[in-house]
Amino acid sequence: MNCLLLSVLLATANASPSLNAKVSWLGNTFPGAAKWVQQDIASVAVTPDGEVYTSVPWDEAGGEVSRYKDGDRLGTARHTRGWGYDGGVGVAVNSKYVYFGQSVDCEGGGLKDPDTWPDKGRHWFGVSRRKRADFTQSAPFPGGKGGKGDTLRGGFLVVNDVAEGAKAQIGGLWATETQLFVSNPATGKVLVYDAETMAPVREWAVDKPGSIAQDTAGRLWVLRTTTPAELRAYSADGTAGAAYTFEATAKPTNLCADRGRLLVTDCGPSQQVRIIGDLDGTPREIGRFGVPGGIYAEPSGRVGPGRLNMPSALGVDAAGRVYVANDGQSGGGGTVLQCYEPDGKLVWELQGLTFVDVAAADPVNETDVFTKEERFRLDYSKPAGREATYAGYTINPFRYPDDPRLHLWSGGAWVRRIEGRRFLFVLDMNAEWLQVYRFDAASGETAIPSGMFSKRQIRDKQGWPNGQPARGEWIWRDANGNGAFDEGEYVRSERDTPECQGWWVDAKGNVWQVMENEGIRCLPMRGLDAKGNPTWDLTEPRTWPKPAEFAQLRRLRYDSATDTMILGGTTTEHKNQHWKPMGPVMVRYDKWSSAAPSRRWTLVAPYSDGAQGHFSCEPMGFDVAGDYLFVPYTGESKEMGYAYGHVEVFRLDDASPVGHMEPTPEIGQVGLQDLRETMSATRRPDGEYVIFLEDDYKSKTVMYRWKP
Repeated sequence: MNCLLLSVLLATANASPSLNAKVSWLGNTFPGAAKWVQQDIASVAVTPDGEVYTSVPWDEAGGEVSRYKDGDRLGTARHTRGWGYDGGVGVAVNSKYVYFGQSVDCEGGGLKDPDTWPDKGRHWFGVSRRKRADFTQSAPFPGGKGGKGDTLRGGFLVVNDVAEGAKAQIGGLWATETQLFVSNPATGKVLVYDAETMAPVREWAVDKPGSIAQDTAGRLWVLRTTTPAELRAYSADGTAGAAYTFEATAKPTNLCADRGRLLVTDCGPSQQVRIIGDLDGTPREIGRFGVPGGIYAEPSGRVGPGRLNMPSALGVDAAGRVYVANDGQSGGGGTVLQCYEPDGKLVWELQGLTFVDVAAADPVNETDVFTKEERFRLDYSKPAGREATYAGYTINPFRYPDDPRLHLWSGGAWVRRIEGRRFLFVLDMNAEWLQVYRFDAASGETAIPSGMFSKRQIRDKQGWPNGQPARGEWIWRDANGNGAFDEGEYVRSERDTPECQGWWVDAKGNVWQVMENEGIRCLPMRGLDAKGNPTWDLTEPRTWPKPAEFAQLRRLRYDSATDTMILGGTTTEHKNQHWKPMGPVMVRYDKWSSAAPSRRWTLVAPYSDGAQGHFSCEPMGFDVAGDYLFVPYTGESKEMGYAYGHVEVFRLDDASPVGHMEPTPEIGQVGLQDLRETMSATRRPDGEYVIFLEDDYKSKTVMYRWKP
């Protein structure tokens, strides 16, 4: 590509044609534009007729409080995040109002109004009230906060006014027609407010109160997060009554009342709903709902009805149907919201499974697609949005508590076959670590921790991982096959990895790193050990200097079958606009491992010059499949005509532009590309290309399908 053509590409807005690509998605029940399933549901309130109100501390798209019924999403409360306001824990309803937990800050002092925000250095935690008839509308009350900026007027009750950084989240809510009960673990109290005026009525002391619910006899039951956890009844005036104590291994998370009994979600080894009866006498467990062990029962990780995965909240309607929110995840996006008949039959299910994540297909079996923690089974004959079925969850925290995904914010996956065996490689948002997982038939869907590359010592407050070197970069290998980090299982060097944000695992299992200023390094895969773990050696890397045509290197792809290397980064003229993206320059080299590699082409992809921060529109990275190079963009640019989710396509042989792909109106706006490796591309045997693109906005992964 000559310099004249490059300048045209840089100056012409959206010069490439729109490709005839099918646009689909996986990881969420809904496509996103009109509706989506929120991530990480923490609280649920169910009305007698089966309306489900949910709340989460954080939903990237602002859906912290949402409403569902009969397997459909009916709406979101809106105005729950932004201008200092954020989500929280707890949701309750009566015939007039919806109440939910929120937190409020002043964004470091930039927001100033005493009736809307706290003073600089302070943080509010409390309860917002909305109209039940239209929960997008505030239900103001005397002394209620809010109204300036894009906040709703007078509908927020300050419960805790604390110093910035203090943890003072509400623990749970329960509403009757006349009173609102608030669990406040920060002060060790249950607070009672008038449901109409929101004036305080009374309070009483409860050590470590969490979720709360009232039974048909008028007793308020409080789930105390003590060790061991306890259910305790209180009369209307706060007098303590009967109690039920859980076994030490239980991890109860939420409760609801149902016709003379209590239902409690348990995230401990049972992974079930515990049913507590005899509430008028000595409370005792009278049954359980769900498969013992949940999704972790054999075969571990298999998805199916009753196989709960970290049940986080629940409710019951007048017909006895049980609504359970699951939140099995390691970095956001674990929502599986289910409705069951009283006999345990699954009625409907909704999913919001992926967040800051991207999928990748198995190179041998294109129907198996993995994210950092899920496996999806794809049927490419199905219509858009219906190709993917959630099939497996690859984390088992009870069997492998050292799994790096439980300790590091991970995102993105590659799948490789080494000596015929399948391995999962997982990165993180900023490419600090490369995690390696193996599979075996005896472990079901579980990805067993097998290896890990770290650029430097990990400083973890809990002391994880055990036995890591005191300094320098290291590789861990699970030499004894127990999936735990044990002393003596590390190899290390004396120094930290030089500045590096680009990794690649080629088809042979060789691990590549591209250093910003010090060139390229390859750690050859040395075969599998007796436990089936790949082995690499830090002491014998292959290295190449940084090519002179680059100022900084940030991404790479190497094809071992053709000895082709493609590098991405910056030059002194063409730089990245934001610190995270790659830069717009890509160069292909042939005969890379020979004594004299040759440069075939240099591509400067279009970018928006001068756009800063989250407003930049530039290449985030690239991927290669078949005959094409695919380049995802970080954001939108009206000047260039690029929408969020834009992917440019170039021919691999000469870097000539082919066209572009963008989300359809059904998908709507997708989020900024937030991972260093934000996209994966694969060529199916029938010649169709499948491109998986991160969408950190509405809990899904975008899928483009294009057949040239």
